[in-house]
Amino acid sequence: MTDASDFYAVIERNIARSGQHMFLVFADGETPAFAYSIGNALHGLPELLLVGNFSPRVAGSIINDLGRKMREARRPLEGDIDVGGQFPVRVRRASAKAHQCFTLQAGRYLRHEEYDVLQVLLCDAAGIYPGEPGCEPAYDVPLA
Repeated sequence: MTDASDFYAVIERNIARSGQHMFLVFADGETPAFAYSIGNALHGLPELLLVGNFSPRVAGSIINDLGRKMREARRPLEGDIDVGGQFPVRVRRASAKAHQCFTLQAGRYLRHEEYDVLQVLLCDAAGIYPGEPGCEPAYDVPLA
């Protein structure tokens, strides 16, 4: 890619092809890795955010699967959602701070910050979710 127009053209093609584009950002020092969608807001739906040092394959498949389910249902996801694992994923509404900390490119692509973000939470092997007492440190990610 040589300039911003090429960068945004890739996002546009992915949204046209699959309904959303996905950004993966690798961990940097104290900041964990994260993945998020761009494109759901074009349908009046929230963008999805998954924070944590999970493999890109895991993060990508979860964000893509949940985005597809949400667009098919034409409504935001709520609560615990079965994705075929031992435990469901949990979605929660992220704060407005998530826009500045995590989903920067979504706002730049949309050219506004008037979109919602749902944070996707994965539990540890004992079924304990981030923010709950006893959650394993690898899963106890910041709540955006």
